Amino acid sequence: MPNIFDFDSLFRRTLLSVGLTGSLVKISLTPVSVKTLLVLTHVTVENKTNAYTKVRLGVDARGVIHYIDELITVAAAELVVSRSDILLTDGDYFFAELTGTTDGDELILTSIGWKVKL
Repeated sequence: MPNIFDFDSLFRRTLLSVGLTGSLVKISLTPVSVKTLLVLTHVTVENKTNAYTKVRLGVDARGVIHYIDELITVAAAELVVSRSDILLTDGDYFFAELTGTTDGDELILTSIGWKVKL
C-alpha cells in the first residue's frame, strides 16, 4: 500500500446540507474513481443549529453498507470527529447519516485526506 509520501493529490471537501424534521439526512461524498485509493485522515460532522439524536459514519462499498462509527445525543454545534483513517477505493463512497435534525438546520460534513492512483 502506498504511504503518505507517495500521494498524488490532497483531498479536501466540505459539504453543506439542511436538516429535515422526521427524516434521516444523508450527506455523501462522490464515489471514488476506479484504480484510486482515497484515504480520509480527518472527517467531521456538525449541526450548527440544533441538538439531534444520532450521527452514523459509514462507507458504501457498491451497495454494501459498512457503518464505522456512531454517536448519540449530539449537542448543537458539537463537532463529531472520526476516530481513525478511512480507506476507500473503486466505487466506494463515504457518508454521514444524521437522525433527529430539524427543518432548516445547518449541517456540515468536512473531509480531508489524500488520493493516489493505483
